Amino acid sequence: MYKSENFQISLWLVSLMSIILLMIIVGGLTRLTESGLSMVDWRLFMGTIPPLSHGDWLKVFEDYKQYPEYQIKNINMTLSEFKYIFWWEYGHRVLGRLIGIIFIIPFIYFALKKYFSNEELYSYSFLLFLGGSQGIIGWWMVKSGLDVNPYVSHLRLAIHLIIAQIILSLIFYLFLKRLDIGIYKNNFSSHKTFFIFFNIIIFFTVIYGAFMAGLDAGKSFNTWPKMGDNYIPENLIFIEDRLFGFF
Repeated sequence: MYKSENFQISLWLVSLMSIILLMIIVGGLTRLTESGLSMVDWRLFMGTIPPLSHGDWLKVFEDYKQYPEYQIKNINMTLSEFKYIFWWEYGHRVLGRLIGIIFIIPFIYFALKKYFSNEELYSYSFLLFLGGSQGIIGWWMVKSGLDVNPYVSHLRLAIHLIIAQIILSLIFYLFLKRLDIGIYKNNFSSHKTFFIFFNIIIFFTVIYGAFMAGLDAGKSFNTWPKMGDNYIPENLIFIEDRLFGFF
C-alpha cells in the first residue's frame, strides 16, 4: 500500500516540476517579447476567458492604449502586433492557474486519504501558500509598469522569479525524500555544506539574472570579458542611493 501511495505522490511531484519549469520558460519568453504589460487588469476567474470577437479585441486593445507602454513605446502598434504580445502574457497566466489546479486537487485528495505525515502536510501547505502568493506578486510586479514608467520593477521581477525557484527547489527536495529516505539522509548529511553553498550561489545568480533582465543591463557593454576598458566598470554602485544603490 505504501508503495502505491509513494508512486502516486512521486508522479504528482514530477508533474508539478515539469509544468513549473514550463512556466518559468514561458515567463522568460514573455519577458523577452516584452509582453508582460499587455494585460492591464487582473481577474482571477474571468481572466481565463480570452477575447473571442473582433469587438472584444478592440476593447482590450483600447484598455492597453490607456497606459504608458503603448503611449511611450508602442504608439504605432497595430492590433495584430498587440495580439502577439497578449497571447504570451495570457498563456503565462493560464499556466499559473493550471499549476494551481494540478496542485490543489491532488493535495486535497492525498490529505483526505492521510497519505502525508504531519511534517509533509506542513511542507505542502507552505507550498500552497507560496503558489497562491505568486499570483498576487505577479500582479504587483505588472502594476509597477502601469504607472509613469512603462517598465516593471526589476526588484519585483526578481522576487517573482526567486519564489518560483524556491517552489521548484522545495518540490524537488520533497521528491528526493520520496525516492529513498535513508539514502537521501545519508547523502545530504555528508554533502550538506556543499549543497547549501552551491544553492546560495545559484539563488544569487538567479536574482541578479532578474535584475539584468529587468534593467536591460545586458546592453550596457558590448565588450567581453571587460566592460569597456575595465573588468569592473566605473560607478558600479550608486553611493548616493545608499542601500538601494547596491541593487
